[in-house]
Amino acid sequence: MPNWKQLGPFGALLGASAALPLLGSGLLLLLVPRLEPLLREGGGAAALAVIVGVALLCGMALLNTQAAALFLGYLYGFWAGLGLVFCGIVLAAWLGFVLAQRLSGRGLEQAIQSRAKLAAVFALLAHDPRHAWTTTALLRISPLVPFASVNVVLAAARVRFRAFLLGTCLGVIPRTVLVVLTGAELASFDPDAPLDQRWRIGLILVSSVLLFVWIGWMTRRALHRRIPVGG
Repeated sequence: MPNWKQLGPFGALLGASAALPLLGSGLLLLLVPRLEPLLREGGGAAALAVIVGVALLCGMALLNTQAAALFLGYLYGFWAGLGLVFCGIVLAAWLGFVLAQRLSGRGLEQAIQSRAKLAAVFALLAHDPRHAWTTTALLRISPLVPFASVNVVLAAARVRFRAFLLGTCLGVIPRTVLVVLTGAELASFDPDAPLDQRWRIGLILVSSVLLFVWIGWMTRRALHRRIPVGG
C-alpha cells in the first residue's frame, strides 16, 4: 500500500471512512430502546426521517449500512425495512461519493503510481465503464469491504457517476436483503416460544453468517480474477 504520509487528506478521509461507522453502529445499538417507540409511532413522517437519517449518517461515514439494515428489518419487518434502507443506502452512496470527490484531491493518484496492482485497479475503474460498474458491484456485494471506504476509493479513482450508481444499486441488494431478513426474524424472537420456533430462528441466523462468509469469499475471488496484476 502507498505510504500514508503521501496520501495527505485522502489518508485521513479513508481511515475515518473505515473507523467511524463502527462507532456510530455501537451508538445506534445503545439508542435502540429510545428510538424504537418513536419510530414505530411516527407513521409516514418517521419513515421519511429514517431514509434521510440513513442517507446522512451512512453517506458521511457515521453509521454502518449493515447496522442500519438490521435495525430497520427489526423495526419495520422485511419488505418495509428493505425498501426504506435501500432508498437510504442509495442516497448515502450519492452523498458519500460527492463529498469524497471534493475532499480527496489528487494525493492518492500520485501515491499509487509505484504500485502496479493499485495502478491497475484505478485504471480499470476509471477508464473502462463496463468494468467500472461490475467492479463497483463486486465491491458492494462483499460484506467485508466498508461501504464508506468504497465511496472514497471510487471517487478518488474518478469513476463515472452512472457506473458508480448502477454498480451500487445492484451490489448492495444481496447483503442488504440478508441483513434485513435477519433483523425481521430477530423481531419475532420469543425466548418462551416452543423449541421448534427457536430452532428456526437460530438456523436462520447461522445460515446468514455462513452466507456472509461465502459471499465475501466469492467476491474476493472474483475481484482477484478481475485484476490479475501481481505485486
